Amino acid sequence: MIYFDYGATTPIDEQVLDAYVRTQKRFFANTSSAHKLGQEANLMLEKASQEILAVFGLKNHRLVYTSNATEANNLGLIGVAHQYPLDGKNKWRLITTKIEHPSVFEVFRQLEFEGYDVIYLDVDSEGVIKPDQLRAAMNKQTVLVSVMWVNNIVGSIQPIQEVIEIMKDFPKAALHLDAVQGLCKVVPNFDLNDIDLFSLSTHKIYGPKGIGFLCYRKTLELSKRLYGSSAQFGVKPGTIDLALAVATCKAVKIYYPAAKVHSEQVRELNLHLREGLKNIPGIYVNSSLKGTPYICSLSIPDINSETVLHGLEADEIYVSSGSACSSKQKKPEKTVLTMTDSMERSTSTIRISLSHLTTSEEIDKLILALGRICHV
Repeated sequence: MIYFDYGATTPIDEQVLDAYVRTQKRFFANTSSAHKLGQEANLMLEKASQEILAVFGLKNHRLVYTSNATEANNLGLIGVAHQYPLDGKNKWRLITTKIEHPSVFEVFRQLEFEGYDVIYLDVDSEGVIKPDQLRAAMNKQTVLVSVMWVNNIVGSIQPIQEVIEIMKDFPKAALHLDAVQGLCKVVPNFDLNDIDLFSLSTHKIYGPKGIGFLCYRKTLELSKRLYGSSAQFGVKPGTIDLALAVATCKAVKIYYPAAKVHSEQVRELNLHLREGLKNIPGIYVNSSLKGTPYICSLSIPDINSETVLHGLEADEIYVSSGSACSSKQKKPEKTVLTMTDSMERSTSTIRISLSHLTTSEEIDKLILALGRICHV
């Protein structure tokens, strides 16, 4: 079995799994319980959160653990927007991009339906926004901007530092980052302290599924989406699985410091893949070399993406035809369509996502299999 779908999920790291199991056995008490066992569990939860914040170098943020990044994005985005109710006097503006993950894009579609003034930024042929367009869209009524740091389909990296500089002139507006494909993989060229709120999903960084978090600035008020206890600042009430939080902490502590080394390793693999693809006519590479090396999006216009996916599957090679959240839908891939304006390329897209666990030999087998499918 050869796995090239690390953008969808990753295998759990043995050290992370061990931390999960040990915590689940020893600290099983409810973190909200007043007795000694509960307080010990709560101290462990606070320790995990503080260690995560310390790894990121954050000084004025707090963590809210969620089931995944989709929940984190929803809680954060709607939480900010609904702080500015539509009362007929103000037309509050929200800004995002045309290539966001569905967990962000569909939230903005809903907020637009509710009556907010939503602007969707274009991207160029490499999948990158134009900062000038963002600046032109900003006004005094802008209260929220959400820009995906690293795109999950083509791997384009957005100029976050330029976005931060633009937003300094609009202090009312909060900046949200979908950081799922960036954190612990790409070394940020900006200070996370300048980001108002961002999301992470643990299973993308060699941790367990069913856990993620929303990290947000302490001064930021979030309207409630869920109602219950005061746990997790009232943003996500309910009983926390402490072991999942500890596993997240362990994964962050392992993979955030290793991002530079792993990224360089994966870049060599990415270049090796691109070199091999040059010998297969009819393949278009949608991903720019300027983006993350972890993701390489391809289009083979003469062959449907599902045909390619299942053709590779016959050789026990596993790729995806887009985001795991929407790849079963037979629709044009919106990121590729936005970048290329080509229906052919956007309906024949596969995504190869790499890891530091990937080998050159696996890349060679993928290239041979693609050549067979393309009848080379």
